[in-house]
Amino acid sequence: MSEFERRLREKWQLATDKPGSGNTKNIGSVNRIDELVSGNGVFASADKDIFDDYWMNYLTADMARAIDSTVPYKNLAEYKKWRNR
Repeated sequence: MSEFERRLREKWQLATDKPGSGNTKNIGSVNRIDELVSGNGVFASADKDIFDDYWMNYLTADMARAIDSTVPYKNLAEYKKWRNR
């Protein structure tokens, strides 16, 4: 018999600041078991509001081009500068 442990985490606790795939706006997640178990994603030290704002305003290069704009940020550090935090 094998052991099975179930833990529930909020999406923002497991998220990274990179898309899950290279050409879409899918939210990426941590992929190390210890980070999944502990809920220690990139936004875990921030909060849900920052996670929501980050991903609502995130643009891929294709999205930015479609609206004649530029990519405002590519990671959480650049986002914080963009938001003047």
